[in-house]
Amino acid sequence: MRFTHARHWGRVLAGCVLLIGTGLSGAAPASATVPGKGTAGYCPDENGVTVIVDFQGLGGDPLIRCATGPQENGLTALQNAGLELAGSGKYGLALLCKIENKPADQACTGMPPENATWSFWTATNGGKWESSQVGVQGWKPPAGSFEGWSFAIGKSYTDYPPPRTAPVRKANDPAPAAESSTSDSGFPWGLVVGIVVVVLIAVAGVVTAIRRRRGAA
Repeated sequence: MRFTHARHWGRVLAGCVLLIGTGLSGAAPASATVPGKGTAGYCPDENGVTVIVDFQGLGGDPLIRCATGPQENGLTALQNAGLELAGSGKYGLALLCKIENKPADQACTGMPPENATWSFWTATNGGKWESSQVGVQGWKPPAGSFEGWSFAIGKSYTDYPPPRTAPVRKANDPAPAAESSTSDSGFPWGLVVGIVVVVLIAVAGVVTAIRRRRGAA
């Protein structure tokens, strides 16, 4: 009888130990974010094209992104910078209607109106914005150059404003360090604490049973 009872508690303890091992081995790190095209901020060197989008009167801060590596033309630089684009009617992406879904209320079935449209600019690093004299698909961006897009509202072609961000390569602000905590570390502390409590209760039960049998003997 004593042997049977002890064997029962031994199985309980063995099960607890197995549960601890399973819980620990099953702990996985937090899933990593799958990176998209391009990187935020300026290209750190000449290995890429820095794309700047100035929404002007549409509101919102200018976007600065890096299309890394050589770019076939201005359109591929935009796409490889990870920007959402919409073309105009039969012209498609050769004539952009929207960048990052702006302007949101503009239909893209035909030519954008002259007084509410995106203008295309180019520059060398440290140079000056120049209105592009070729279409977005006809421009071959040099390595380390800048490509700019600026939305013009209520202006004629000759008065389109360039991006308000100067085409000067700068160091990007470091990403804020993530605060470390046990709650987001991916380690199952709650499971471990619960298992430890179960083990302690089981051990206490074994000790109590042994003492009772010794007293009965």
